[in-house]
Amino acid sequence: MKTKSTLFTIKKIRIFIFAMFLSNTVLAQKTAYYRHLVFRETPFSDTKGIHQIDKATAQKETHYRFVYDEQNRLIEVSHRLGDYIINNNNNWDSFIWFSPKMTIEYSKNQETRYYYNRLNKRVEAHGKMYKAVFQLDNQGNRTSVKFYDKDGNPSENAWGIHEYKWTVLGEGKIIEKRFNLKGEPKTIRPDFTFYTVRMEFGKDSLLDFVYHLDENGAIINNVMKAAMDRIVYDQEGNFSRWMVFDKDLKPVEGNAPEFAIGEHLYDTRGNKVELRGFDVIGRVKAMPTGVARVLNSYDKYNNQIEVKILDINDTILERVKRTYSKDGKRIEWLKFYDADGNLFLHPQAKFAAMKFLYAKDGSMSGRKYYDDTMKEVKRS
Repeated sequence: MKTKSTLFTIKKIRIFIFAMFLSNTVLAQKTAYYRHLVFRETPFSDTKGIHQIDKATAQKETHYRFVYDEQNRLIEVSHRLGDYIINNNNNWDSFIWFSPKMTIEYSKNQETRYYYNRLNKRVEAHGKMYKAVFQLDNQGNRTSVKFYDKDGNPSENAWGIHEYKWTVLGEGKIIEKRFNLKGEPKTIRPDFTFYTVRMEFGKDSLLDFVYHLDENGAIINNVMKAAMDRIVYDQEGNFSRWMVFDKDLKPVEGNAPEFAIGEHLYDTRGNKVELRGFDVIGRVKAMPTGVARVLNSYDKYNNQIEVKILDINDTILERVKRTYSKDGKRIEWLKFYDADGNLFLHPQAKFAAMKFLYAKDGSMSGRKYYDDTMKEVKRS
């Protein structure tokens, strides 16, 4: 019979071994911090960070925390200020980022992603995306992804897409197709009306070209007379310019926002501070809405706090201002101002000011809307 002393020693050894296991697991993981995400147009691309910062800086600024396992595989990405998970702060990082946190699990020939809200609870994001299941080939290339809702049923994202399919051609080239739950083809996004596309990536794995193809693989125009987008990056890796061409590879003012050349300008922290566009011969051009330039301002936490919208003559059409809490962790107000700096009732939004309400646990509990006299208005 084992004595109490022997049992106590065995228990201590087990605890020590378990602690060592946890310690080795933690030590094997790697954590990195980035102010922004590398631009992605497709879920085929890896999720990567840009403008890397250290942990001390991450305590003071909004950032993306990347966690990698012992095989250097990405297993978690979250948007944070310090250790606090934050909602979207309007920094515009990527078309393919849908929730404050994402985790990734790996199995043989499969990669599964889950989405979380600001309270670190698993949720449906970007439509009915509760789970995204990627299939991988023997080389580890992604060949498809399907979305599922919280009940495990096949679902669609906010763009009406249930499945992406990819054919890897080699030399950085892939074919991408998208389908809804009925198996019908879908465009890249509602305002980017390419169906079957050939995407070409550079040696840096950044997307350089997107070609619109017919069923035979020939380059064709879409309804906006566009057939190819060329994407350019600056020396920091920021998505700085796109150029639009027709099927004959001639410049065309196609695809939203109908620029032949569009440009993003950035500050030293990687925040996008301006959007502007040009016609086929390089003259400044306005969007169909009359907007020619969009200027963004940020606070010390990298939260976007003001947007100035200008016409082709650099006349201010409107301003959008966002107010955040003193600690920068959550948005409190959104307000619209006219060219003279007066609060005004936005014709599309149907309000002049919006106040964000929060519960004790930090979750957003509601919104209140006001007109240009700050009188509360009800919305159906």
